[in-house]
Amino acid sequence: MEESSLQKMESERYPSAVSEEVRTLTTKVRALEDEISELKKDIHAIDFLQKKPVISGDTIAVGGFWIVAALAVIGIFF
Repeated sequence: MEESSLQKMESERYPSAVSEEVRTLTTKVRALEDEISELKKDIHAIDFLQKKPVISGDTIAVGGFWIVAALAVIGIFF
């Protein structure tokens, strides 16, 4: 007897329209979560496939400094 009254209270508490809306929103959230995970995978793939420079700007700056220093030394002694 108590079980039937409990079920009756549940249906009164959560009308079918609200539970249907909750189900719809839940499916939409799951679809968005799947889309987000696919986008994350795509971002990682793009990062992996991008070409990285072989020589960085810092390396060029240090090499340029040594070349200018060598030319200055050569210019002073010749």
